[in-house]
Order: sequence, then structure tokens, then C-alpha cells
Amino acid sequence: MKIKSLDIFFIFFVLILFLLGTWQILRLNHKNNLKENLEKNLKKNSINFNPEINKEYTKVFIKKKSLKPEVFLYNLNEGEIGFKVIVPYKVNNSLVVLIDKGWVRKNKINEIKKTSFNDDIIEGFTKRIKEKGLFTPDNNIKEDFTYFIDINSLKKNLNKNIYPLLIIQTSKTNKDISANNYQIYLSNNHLQYAITWYGLALFTIIFFVYYRKKVK
Repeated sequence: MKIKSLDIFFIFFVLILFLLGTWQILRLNHKNNLKENLEKNLKKNSINFNPEINKEYTKVFIKKKSLKPEVFLYNLNEGEIGFKVIVPYKVNNSLVVLIDKGWVRKNKINEIKKTSFNDDIIEGFTKRIKEKGLFTPDNNIKEDFTYFIDINSLKKNLNKNIYPLLIIQTSKTNKDISANNYQIYLSNNHLQYAITWYGLALFTIIFFVYYRKKVK
């Protein structure tokens, strides 16, 4: 059977689809292993916070002097409007660490602004600070609508460097704040992607076989 250039294209196309599907399976296994390791980290005892810690989902405890609450991230909780309360804590004269203390209803924001958190012994885990997404709105500070943590703005306002990881507080805090849980959020849609690529490969093979029979 003479192989035509269109046949070569079909074969090459199917090969690419299979490689993409296989790559997604490898990514799926990697994510599952990563999540398993992170869950093991969260079962360990908390360690005393220090600025040298650079891994996500490391359990830490910290007792430092807090600055006034600076960031209230817009957040829906079961359909109810509220905010994530982010409080900067002074580590030393040049560095602050941002603590995600939990979720608060919108009507409690003014009370939280007046709250001092200096007596807290904070326990939680480290997590990467999300960058502004492509479709994330700009922050509206005047109306207390903040959609992302603006590191550069905080550096200027506080005149200090920011520790690169957020600490998600899981210990109890202010009575108006709903505390965070030990949860690992990892986007893991690789199985669906793999099925999609393999499905396209199978469809292409069926179409190719049908096409070859028609042109005989």
C-alpha cells in the first residue's frame, strides 16, 4: 500500500495526541504523589517559624507583634459575601509575614479593622501567595474590595519586605472570624485532559481507517 503525505499527517497527528495524553497521565501521577507528600507534611508537628522556610504546606507556629489589618480579600462562603482577613506580622525591623486568619462577614469588617491580634500564638501552614490572574479585577481599596494580595503596594505602605509565603492560620482567632482548615488545594484535572487527548486519538484512528477504505 502506497503511503501518501496525508497518511503521514494522520499518523503524526495521532502520535502527537497519544504523547499529549501520556504526558497528562505522568502529570496526574506527579500531582497525586505531591499531594500525598504534602498531606504527610501536615501530619507532622509544627515547627517554630523562621524566614528560611521556603516550602509550601509546612506546619509552623509563630508569636510576633501584628500590625494593623491591611488586606481584606473578597471571598464568597456558601454564597455569602465576606472577606479573607490578611494581617501583617512583624518578624524583624525589615520583614513582615502575612497571616491569612480566616473568613469574616462583610458587616464585621469595621470591627476587625480595630482589632489587635498581638496576643495570638498562631499555628498554621505556609502557602504560596497567588499572583493577580489575567481576569482578576483591580483592587478597589476605597470600597474595601480587594481581589488579590498586591505585594508591591504592601511593601510601599509598610516600608518593609514581605515574606514570600502566606501563612494560613488554622488555630482559633477572633470570634467573628471563621478559622481555616488544613486543606490542600491542587488543581488536578489531568485525568480529564488525558481522556480527552486519547479520545481524540481514537476518533482520528477511526476516521483514518474509514477514509482509507473510501479511497481504495
